[in-house]
Amino acid sequence: MTGVLLSPGEVVDEFRAERSPFSWLLEREVLRYLRIWRYSLVGPVLSTILFVVVFGTVLARHVDGLGRFSYGQFIVPGLLVQAVVNVGYFNGTTSLYEARRDRYLHCVLASPLRWGEILGALVLASMLRGILVAAAVLAVAVPLTDLDVARPGYLALVAPAVLVVAAQFGIIAGAVASSLDHVYSIESLVLLPLGFLGGIFYPVNQLASGWQLVSELNPFFWLVQAGRTGFLGSADVPGWAALLVTWAFAAVLSAWSAVIFVRGRRLKS
Repeated sequence: MTGVLLSPGEVVDEFRAERSPFSWLLEREVLRYLRIWRYSLVGPVLSTILFVVVFGTVLARHVDGLGRFSYGQFIVPGLLVQAVVNVGYFNGTTSLYEARRDRYLHCVLASPLRWGEILGALVLASMLRGILVAAAVLAVAVPLTDLDVARPGYLALVAPAVLVVAAQFGIIAGAVASSLDHVYSIESLVLLPLGFLGGIFYPVNQLASGWQLVSELNPFFWLVQAGRTGFLGSADVPGWAALLVTWAFAAVLSAWSAVIFVRGRRLKS
């Protein structure tokens, strides 16, 4: 018996994880909204399509001055941007705020994952959700309005920036929100006004000069103009300016969320 206890044990190879912790966290974030796809995906798509149908068909006969584009074609890019931003906002708030509230985030922060990997998984999951919603909206809106992509190369440069802006905005909101009331107040007091005043339903160049200035100070305005330039080929501002401003917003919001994750105080409160 003594000889058995003192005999050397079998040599075990060094442990190697089959998958990286980053991929596990990313999978969890994606599965979180795929399991409730009726609310997380179908809901935003349905509401956006209803806007296209009601405004693009019923009100189209009362709107003129859009040149060679129909009113439905005019509003679809803006509605698409709005849907992506809304999805990004709710993805960040429902994921990060609830993780903070339920103290689940403490376990993630204590894991071997670096802060950049945690933030990257949240951003990438939100971007994938935005892509799914955008693809579903276009699948229905394009046949309804005969919309085409006038500048596909430009749109390929704009789309990642819009997705990053949406994802980072949601993550920042989820990090600073202190209650569910705070989450919904940001939506109603910030997100909705910016969206409706961002030129989705009207050409901003038809407004008075003072209101044009107000619109140009609206970050949402530049996202809409960038998306409209990609689909229609032109917008109220030069395409290069819309692209530059959109990527600048993406960089600023990414830096802001990086500071939040590096400091970590808001995440643990």
